[in-house]
Amino acid sequence: MSAAMRAAPAPQAAPDAAARALAEGGIRYSAVWEDYRLLTRGLGAAARGDVVIVAGAGCNALHLAMAGARRVTAVDVNPAQTALVHFKLAAAARLTHAEFVAVLGVADAPAARRLALYDRLRPALPDAARGWWDGHPAVLAEGADGAGRLDRYIAQFRRAHLDPAQPLVRRLLDSESAAERAALFDGALCTPAFAEAFRAHFGRQALAAGGRSEAQFRHVGAVDVGGLFLARLRHACTALPTRGNPYLARFLLGTAREPEAGPPYLRAAHFHRLRARARRVAVETASLGEYLAARPARSADALALSDVFEYLTWRDAGTLFGACARALRPGGRLAYWTLFVPRRRPRALAGALRPLPRRSRRLAARDRAWFYGGFHVVARTAAPAPTEVTP
Repeated sequence: MSAAMRAAPAPQAAPDAAARALAEGGIRYSAVWEDYRLLTRGLGAAARGDVVIVAGAGCNALHLAMAGARRVTAVDVNPAQTALVHFKLAAAARLTHAEFVAVLGVADAPAARRLALYDRLRPALPDAARGWWDGHPAVLAEGADGAGRLDRYIAQFRRAHLDPAQPLVRRLLDSESAAERAALFDGALCTPAFAEAFRAHFGRQALAAGGRSEAQFRHVGAVDVGGLFLARLRHACTALPTRGNPYLARFLLGTAREPEAGPPYLRAAHFHRLRARARRVAVETASLGEYLAARPARSADALALSDVFEYLTWRDAGTLFGACARALRPGGRLAYWTLFVPRRRPRALAGALRPLPRRSRRLAARDRAWFYGGFHVVARTAAPAPTEVTP
């Protein structure tokens, strides 16, 4: 789940409530909870070109670069998030793999070692990112990988309700039988007490107060947020293979201590490719609407926009869809998730943006990150985009 950006018809437009909330404070997401496989498969050949992505924690920007993107521009309105992406890029460029996972906090290391490693990569950071990290030594000492507001909130639940059940959790993750996983989840893990605690911790009110922001729920109707998350967790634990799922392992185990169970950019076998291709990633601290408005028309091959649309009004979402149509080259792709709020491209853009519903549904059903309610892939046609878009 990455930081939401605002849509803006022009750079001088005022920010909306979600953007203001997400730009304030520190790191909100220290890991990207969005399945990189959905992006590479959904974007297809467009993922090998010039890609614009919501930065978040930078994980999927790195994955797209490693998968062969010619250029990846990671955009985020939150300077703490872009500082985190710069941190990962500098660490990949200057450190060994063992040092890389240590300084991130993905592998155990004394605080003094992490601070010493930061001193080595610090000169490679741009001024704004260096200033942010210089002002947050405690985050460096503890390890940035666990510093996100949402990640810390998830860890609270894990320590209280999953750590005591580690043997059961590991059996669930290692099982290759859907029937066995269903029996373990329904019969042993998800007891009435567990379900009640889960619904309470991940319910709307508690999650807005401790893990996300109330502004991110602005357009969410009367839905059982905790109940939907629990149903999605059950799907990931029973219907999908659990072995090798880095998102499920992180949620259930806290893979900050097991780098090789994490996403590919953290693994030793892929570090040489990460180091070689991380230079393809550029970072911009700006709202997504402002960035796309300033970008030349038809200059992007692919857009990967997290779940930004559902934080916007229908009108502002339409404006952002219009900015996407303007920015994409014919044949380009747009991919985005929806969490609780359905968002589709406006009718006015029917000629320029063509949804790919079968591909979208097929990929959404295999989403290993499991938080989201939908995944959407849209193709850019050769038709001109209208200059104004209304809902």
